[in-house]
Amino acid sequence: MFLEYCRGMKTGVKRIFLLDYGWLAGEKGWFIPDPAVIMERGTAKVVEWIDIPITGALIEHKDGNVLFDTGVHPEAAEKWPKPVFNVFPVTNFNKNENTIEKQLEKVGLKTRDVHFIVFSHLHLDHAGQAYIFKDHNTPLIVHKKELQTALYRLWMNKGGAYIDLDIIALKGANWFIFDGEFLELLPGIEIYYSGGHTPGHVILKVDTDAGNTYIFTGDFVHLFEEYESENKGWLLENREEYIANIKKIKLWAKRPNTKVIISHDTRFWDKNPRPPKYLE
Repeated sequence: MFLEYCRGMKTGVKRIFLLDYGWLAGEKGWFIPDPAVIMERGTAKVVEWIDIPITGALIEHKDGNVLFDTGVHPEAAEKWPKPVFNVFPVTNFNKNENTIEKQLEKVGLKTRDVHFIVFSHLHLDHAGQAYIFKDHNTPLIVHKKELQTALYRLWMNKGGAYIDLDIIALKGANWFIFDGEFLELLPGIEIYYSGGHTPGHVILKVDTDAGNTYIFTGDFVHLFEEYESENKGWLLENREEYIANIKKIKLWAKRPNTKVIISHDTRFWDKNPRPPKYLE
């Protein structure tokens, strides 16, 4: 009875548009465990590469529009460090299609219509187009551990998937740093600390007016195969956090009308609508 009452309450979340930021590639072992790395000594390692979509979300709330992640920099091929681009090449990016401006146009919005930006984390495929919002003074919401980690690793010249190009462009932006396990941004839009993939990674849980719940995993879960096996590839930083929080996500997923959105799932666009279509 109580759950039925809660599902009947309005949160203010009207629609969720899933945004297409192009595709990148990587060796499969980055995303899910690669059995080739534990073969007998002297056995040739078979390298398997996969292409994965880069996606974000625009959540339309009665009190403001929330953007979850910003994709890759439009000039990644020219401006990323070559060793990074060789490991994670952007294989499909159309400046007339995959920029934030073009994606927002599909839903009748401009960049100034975005009121909040939430970063799952600050890696190159999630923070790349955030610089567009600096002049709008849009709040950039990130976990304290994530920003500290990005700045520290870049300062130590060990950035890896944190790119100077992305982070330096946001110096002086309107940052909002939160520390802890949970932040309610707006009614029905909740940010949860997850760690696991990076020290300050977060996931997003959204409850809509239509009575549905969507859990956006960011890179805490890269692929559906990983979600099924509860085992991550080389992009795992903290296994204890990973196991605890993937169990939490799966527990949430047992609730009625709940869907897990795995943003790099290779079948993402087969299972979800492209804008201007939407989730509700």
